[in-house]
Amino acid sequence: MNKKLVKEFLIITFSIMIIFWGGAAIISQSCDLSVNHWLLRIMHLIGGFSPTIASFVSLKRSKKIKTFSEWLKKCFDIKHSLFTYAVTFLFVLIYYTVSCLISGFKIGAPIFMAIILVPMMLVGGGNEEVGWRMILQPELEKSFKFNIATILTALIWWLWHLPIFFIHGTANENMNYLLFGIMCLSLSYALATVHRISNGTFPCVLLHCLINGLSAVFVFEFKLISCIILLLITVIISNLILFIRKIHKSR
Repeated sequence: MNKKLVKEFLIITFSIMIIFWGGAAIISQSCDLSVNHWLLRIMHLIGGFSPTIASFVSLKRSKKIKTFSEWLKKCFDIKHSLFTYAVTFLFVLIYYTVSCLISGFKIGAPIFMAIILVPMMLVGGGNEEVGWRMILQPELEKSFKFNIATILTALIWWLWHLPIFFIHGTANENMNYLLFGIMCLSLSYALATVHRISNGTFPCVLLHCLINGLSAVFVFEFKLISCIILLLITVIISNLILFIRKIHKSR
């Protein structure tokens, strides 16, 4: 594991997060302002890009990339196998099928709006993957087994989200933070698996965009039972996919 790279990535990520998300949370709570206020909106946006900013800066400082265009090519490496994209959509299907069947759901935005909402989530979450799954997860896997690396990434990812639970008007404000943590672990397994079979970043970005974008269409509440069942199914499917891939590659 490149400890220097991981350390720099995490320090930059959490420094930006604390300044902008932490600052926004303090302002929101003390002044009773929502994220719709222009100042908090800007702070919320910059904080959300902290892993993205940290990705470029830390990779540049570690001489893993030379230019911004080279970094962009690593982020948007769209050329992957049909199997990779099939697995990506499989995890999205599992996420919404399990959650909606157990927790119940209602249709929020019209389904056709997904065409607009999913690309928009490149700003609303997908951009994070150029940090979490392009740097943190693969580097941790160099020192830990897949499951341990995934759990560690999920824990860090979960902690990173904490301040936005205290910003009025965010989607996270009324969520249960512990249940959200279970969902982070489920999604971390899905994202880590997609990265493992593709060795790329864009499929992870796409998966994150699909999950976040479709949440405006298929609206459900996190429930303990649905979160636990989703986690178990995702972990099983994840390890099964990697096991089958391992056998296939050994032939």
